[in-house]
Amino acid sequence: MASRDLFRVAHLTTTEFAEAMAAGRWLLLPFGAIEQHGPHLPLATDLLEAEHVCAAVAERIGGLAAPGQPYGVCRTMRHFPGTVSLSAETLQALVREVVAEYVRHGARKLALYSGHAEPAQLEALREAVLPLVEADPTLIVLVVGPYAFLEPIRQEAGLAGRDGHAGSIETSTMLAAAEGLVRTDRIPAVPDRPVLSRFRVLAHPETEFPTGVRGDTSRVSRELGERTLRHVVAELAALLARADGGAPA
Repeated sequence: MASRDLFRVAHLTTTEFAEAMAAGRWLLLPFGAIEQHGPHLPLATDLLEAEHVCAAVAERIGGLAAPGQPYGVCRTMRHFPGTVSLSAETLQALVREVVAEYVRHGARKLALYSGHAEPAQLEALREAVLPLVEADPTLIVLVVGPYAFLEPIRQEAGLAGRDGHAGSIETSTMLAAAEGLVRTDRIPAVPDRPVLSRFRVLAHPETEFPTGVRGDTSRVSRELGERTLRHVVAELAALLARADGGAPA
């Protein structure tokens, strides 16, 4: 077996998985969405990013990366073709059962990493695991969203206040993680983050971003994507180390 396979749950035997859990290794669960990402990025962008990050962190720290969950809560982009949205209640029930099964088989430290930033998705993940940690406070369970570590990258790239969905950072990240799926000739010119309603509930929110992009696309580069992924992987690995040591996470 290739060394990289040793860090992926789906590639292990039942004995290897049991041994990994008995050794107290971290289990990383990637969550994404099947959601429009403009005319230039694949529908599975959030899933692919989450799987890439979880696999890289697992290999770095000696953890395990579980198979990704492709479907999520996609309220804002729901009217674009190809977007498949679960209700928050459905995602919550699914995640609770999946996590409970891993716990039943010995998982004690779990990190749920979502490549999809919808607030309702992150809240559903938190609500899903809350009863489990209430029943067993010795469990360590983290829920981490895709923007948790990006502010330094945004500052360096001149994208503070301008980055967003399918913009420069997300497109660059996909160039680094799955270049063959990026339609670089279709990147729309979006020079700044669109001004969006903060308080109004809209039946058709896509009217405020008709290209499907909610961020500046002027800084796209593979180098930016590689730098972003290195930074996110390092920060997530450091977060898990702090949680291991009992520090606030």
